[in-house]
Amino acid sequence: MVPETVPDPLVALHDLALGAELNESDITRAVEEAVVAAYRRSVEDDPSIVARVDLAGGRWQVMRHTEEGDVPVDVTLPDFPRQAAAAARQAVGERLAEAGRRRVMEEAAERHGQLIDAIVERPAGPAWYVDAAGVPGFLPAEEQIPGERLERHQHLKVIVLEGRRRVHDAVVVVSRSHPLLLQRLLEQEVPELQSGQVVIRGIAREPGRRTKVAVESPAADIDPQGACIGPRGVRQRAVTSELGEEQVQIVAWSPDPATYVANALIPATVLDVELDEATHTAHADVPPDQLSLAIGRSGENARLAARLSGWRIDIRAKS
Repeated sequence: MVPETVPDPLVALHDLALGAELNESDITRAVEEAVVAAYRRSVEDDPSIVARVDLAGGRWQVMRHTEEGDVPVDVTLPDFPRQAAAAARQAVGERLAEAGRRRVMEEAAERHGQLIDAIVERPAGPAWYVDAAGVPGFLPAEEQIPGERLERHQHLKVIVLEGRRRVHDAVVVVSRSHPLLLQRLLEQEVPELQSGQVVIRGIAREPGRRTKVAVESPAADIDPQGACIGPRGVRQRAVTSELGEEQVQIVAWSPDPATYVANALIPATVLDVELDEATHTAHADVPPDQLSLAIGRSGENARLAARLSGWRIDIRAKS
């Protein structure tokens, strides 16, 4: 039998292999499997049928595998070349889609926890699709900063959380509300964090409102708060400029729980802290005129201080 010639589809698939994530052997194998499947579906369900494909030459041939070798098969069905070509295109399309999903999942695993630049593309209900450093990204509603308005083509700093496979594709899930975003933004601005002279001991965040970050200098050779705030607050402002209206407070970590609780309640002045180990409660005394400041709007300051320190905090006014 003279090999069938279907130049346009096969040559097109060959050209596709040159610039796609599949190599030519992958596409050839997919086409061979598709031709065999089309034959067994449309002509004869014969398990000995194989196919030989020449992508560059635009030729394929149906063969029957025997003990003596592969024997050409004469396919008399007039519509078979079209069916085989359609099956080949579909098979290669599925392989390409799977390769794309695999690439996205690999990128997500490699970039997990990294700070990247993303470009807002289009809304999906309350969520948004973004270009996550060259791969399809997805910013769910729960990972957005409450109250932040997003617009197409807007540039954002985001944290890579995970890869998520879906029916037809895969996306990199990113976040604007995760506490790690604050840590990565600070690390980007503070050389002492990059060198290890300053370390972050804890982060308590209410996205869009306020965040408290506890820092320490393990060698006690520099001021960790001053390093993170920067001269005239330049480093702290660089971080908050990425977060809209959210406030960022830098807190001095301490190994002494009472001192740590007092530090966590900034900007309020704390007179004394008594620890109740039985209930894991810290009773903090503040001047009467500092009580509302220590508690914060809707209890925000006290709530964040408790999350940061790990202690329940009872705030009392005391002269």
